[in-house]
Amino acid sequence: MKKILLILFLVVSTNFFWAQSKSTKEIAEGIVSDNLMMSDLTDLAKNNFSDDLEIARFFYYWISANIEYDHEAWDRITKGNHTEADSENNFNPYKIFERKKAVCEGYSQLFKWFMLELGIETLVVDGYVRHFTNPIIEPELDQNFSHAWNVSKIDGEWKIIDTTWSQQFQTYVPDFYFDISPENAIITHFPSEEKWQLLEKPLSLDEFNSSQYIDPLYFLTGFTEKPSLKEDGNFYYFVYKNNPNRNWLVRLGYGTDNINYEPVPSIQVINQDGYTYYKFDKKLIPEKAAFKVDLNDFNEEKQTMAIYENIILFRI
Repeated sequence: MKKILLILFLVVSTNFFWAQSKSTKEIAEGIVSDNLMMSDLTDLAKNNFSDDLEIARFFYYWISANIEYDHEAWDRITKGNHTEADSENNFNPYKIFERKKAVCEGYSQLFKWFMLELGIETLVVDGYVRHFTNPIIEPELDQNFSHAWNVSKIDGEWKIIDTTWSQQFQTYVPDFYFDISPENAIITHFPSEEKWQLLEKPLSLDEFNSSQYIDPLYFLTGFTEKPSLKEDGNFYYFVYKNNPNRNWLVRLGYGTDNINYEPVPSIQVINQDGYTYYKFDKKLIPEKAAFKVDLNDFNEEKQTMAIYENIILFRI
């Protein structure tokens, strides 16, 4: 049996070495053998990556490709019906690796185990996350939106890494939550301990809830800055930096809740110095309004349009 495992390890190691022309993502996603042990993966990473950031990236992609989200366990946890087995399956990295299934805590514990085995300081951070279905966090009510992710200290700097959200929701964003900047992480992730915001000026919960929810698709399409809402005595100005990928169009809606929206009326579009300004009359908008931004992907050649809704949500 030992001889068989040794041969398997040598074959995998050789294939891994030959694959160095591939990206770290391609390498990680190509290693799916159920016969591998955890130590095999750490040996592969140690022997083939000299950079701690690439080691972290390798395990980020490997976990994303090989660990399935355990929806049944999460349902029990949120309903207060979780079992001792659920706890063991999501806190014990050996169990997580064996089952290839976990909730966010398990994803984070497994990533932490791999990193610590290779001498990379890593912690599990707990807190809450928001999504367009729940853009305001209320900790006492939002058990369904409690979450766990990681911070790893690489080259003397803490990096924010969320292996669970590499597969999150409807939007496929495999790269966005690896080494995500603190400024982008705080758009969706609110840690229980303020220090893990890693911001010079951390946000309070009220400030977090008052800020914009922005789906990562906004940045992945080419937009580089968060938009803003400015005002003068008579008008609002919704301002965003133009996307060099010009087929992405911005649609602005408003409502009095987070459910029903209609197009903002009588928008005057102003283009100036690389920014677009949507100018509209304050009198036409309720004092306490909710806004949303949808993105339209316009295919000029085919004259078709794909609409991505609820990409940005915010209130006034």
